[in-house]
Formats: sequence, structure tokens, C-alpha cells
Amino acid sequence: MDQLDVQTKIGLVVVSASSVSELRYPRAAPPGVAFLTSRMMLAEGESIDALIEMESNASRAVGELASAKVDSVAYCCTVSGALRGMEGDKQFCQELEDQWGTPITSTMLAVTEALQHLSMNKIVVTTPYPDSHHVAERAYLKEAGIEALTMQGMGLETAEGFASVPPQGIFDFAMDAWKAFGAAADGLFISCMNHDGMAAAQSLEDAIGKPVVTSHSATLWSVLSQAGQTEPLPGYGRLLAEPRADRRMSAANSV
Repeated sequence: MDQLDVQTKIGLVVVSASSVSELRYPRAAPPGVAFLTSRMMLAEGESIDALIEMESNASRAVGELASAKVDSVAYCCTVSGALRGMEGDKQFCQELEDQWGTPITSTMLAVTEALQHLSMNKIVVTTPYPDSHHVAERAYLKEAGIEALTMQGMGLETAEGFASVPPQGIFDFAMDAWKAFGAAADGLFISCMNHDGMAAAQSLEDAIGKPVVTSHSATLWSVLSQAGQTEPLPGYGRLLAEPRADRRMSAANSV
């Protein structure tokens, strides 16, 4: 009989119009890892105010996943985490963990941890966003001790637009930014959880000779670690190609 072979369940909290994470992650993850999703409605227009209003759904979305006994949860929105600031973002995740008893990472927390892990203190950042979305993200990175030498955005304003850029387009845009600003950088960060930068990460690393982290690769790296999944995942850049720590053991030892 065709029995489901699921060893680890990862919960994804995604913005309602997002489509990339649920399609990309199963292609990258180890065998036996399954992804379950809960969505948060984002009003048409996708403004900063709409993102803030969306977060009233956070507890409900995490609770739905916790009821399915997921091993860890990834809160998949880069901009909303940036708006909270690093300390506010840590508190946000901790409060949800305490409420539902499930380990949680946000995208921005995962990104800063990944950048620090790879000693990427000065970075070139590319995004699909308009410049208005960069202010909070730059401040969050600075709070973590990371300097964005430049933040180059494509000026797109909708989830559909973010997701519509093919990996080659992301590669080309990132290479242009790197050629202009990369000489002093420790690596490249591609922001946005509805923008398939993860598909271009390895090719970009091969081209620039320095680490490339994306919102997707950092979030996956963190949430798999929280769930005890440590094996390397080649093909998506140095971050995922290296073995990860088992954060279940770290959490148990801290109790």
C-alpha cells in the first residue's frame, strides 16, 4: 500500500496571495519532510497598513498549524518582520511559541541569524519591492549589526508581481547590483518570501564567489534546524549545503 512516509511536519504561515514557498520548499527539502500551510488574508493593495492589519490573524494561523502537531513553524513574511524591528520580532515569535507550544521562526529573524552565521556583515540586498519597503528592513539589519551597502528594488508592488519574476530575471538583477556595489560586500541577500531567489542562489554564488542568502533559504535553514532536520541540502547556496545544528537539543538543554 502507498503509505505516506512523513517524519517531520513543517508549518508555514503565508500571506494569502503568496504562492512560491509552498511550491519551492517541497522540491528542496529532504525526503520525509512535509509542509502544511495556514494563510493570512492581506487586503487588496498590499500596503504597509494592510500588512499590519494582516497580522491580527497571526495567532489563529499558528494555532491551526499547532493543532496538526507540526514540529516547527515558519512565519513567512519578510516585510512584516522588518516592521516589528528585531527585538519586537523576537518577542512576537516568543509569545506565539509560549501560546501554542511550537518552535517558531520569522523570516527576518532567520535571515539575520543566517547572515551572522556566514559572517556577512556588509551586504548587497536586492528585492522586488518599491523603495518604501526598504526602510524598515535596512533598520532591522542594522539592529542586528549588518550593514546594507545598497538595497536595490525592482519597484513591484503586488504579490503576483513578486512571484512573476523568473529565476533568470532575479539572477540578472542581482548581478547588476553586485557589479555596482559588491566590491566591499561579504555577500548578497535576496529579500522576499514570494520571490523565487532561492532558485538562483547557487548560480549567483558560483558567479560572485561569495555567499548568497535568500529569504527562502534562510527561513528553511532555520525551521528545519528547529525541527531537528540537519542534513545538508545542496544546490541552493552555501547556507543550506552545510550541516545544520539540531536546535531541539539546544532547546532541551536550556530548560
